[in-house]
Amino acid sequence: MFQKTQATFVKGPVGQLECRIGQLALGKAPLGLVVLCHPHPLYDGSMNNKVVTTMERVYAQAGWQTVAFNFRGVGQSEGFYDHGKGEQQDLAAVVNWAQGSFGELPLALAGFSFGSYIGLLQAQLLEAQWLVTVAPPVNLYDFNEIVIPSRVKWSLIQGGQDEVVPAYKVANWMRGIQPRPDVYWRESAGHFFHGELVWLKKILSAIV
Repeated sequence: MFQKTQATFVKGPVGQLECRIGQLALGKAPLGLVVLCHPHPLYDGSMNNKVVTTMERVYAQAGWQTVAFNFRGVGQSEGFYDHGKGEQQDLAAVVNWAQGSFGELPLALAGFSFGSYIGLLQAQLLEAQWLVTVAPPVNLYDFNEIVIPSRVKWSLIQGGQDEVVPAYKVANWMRGIQPRPDVYWRESAGHFFHGELVWLKKILSAIV
C-alpha cells in the first residue's frame, strides 16, 4: 500500500511537467502503473481535482503505482494549453518517464472529462491494458477517430444528470463503437459528482 506521495518534475515536450508520485511501502511490489489525467486546463482542471484524487486514492489503496500530473500550463507545469494536441504529448512523456523509472508494469490510464478524452486518444499508442474514462466530453471534441484495441479493459463512468456532457450523447456515442466499455451509470450524479464521491469510490474499487 502507498503511504504518501512525492512531488517531482518530468521533462515534457515544452518544459517541465509537475507530477505527484505515489510512494510504495517497503517490500511491496505494485500491481501496475496508473497515470491519471485531469479535466480541462482552462476551467480550473488540475491533478488536485477531487474526482482525480479519488481515483488516485483508490488505485493507491489497491496497490498500484500512481502518477498524477498537470498538463502544460497548469500549476507549475510549463507551457500553454494546446487544444488537446500537446496534452497528448504530455501524457506520453509522463508514461515514458514512469515506465523508465518503475519498470514495464501493466499500464492503466484513468481520466476525468478532458482527461478521459486525452487517455482515449493515447490508449492504443501507449499500449494501455486498462482504461477508465469518467464523463468523456463527447459533445465537445471529435471522438470519431478514436481507436480502442479489443485487448483494453475499458470502464466508463457517467452521471445521468451531467450538466456539462449530456448523458444521452454519451449513451448515443457508446451505441456506435466497438469494443464497448463496461458502463457504470449513476442517474443522480452531475458532471463533478458532487455528493456522489462515496459511490464513485465504491465503483472504482470494484473496477480496480
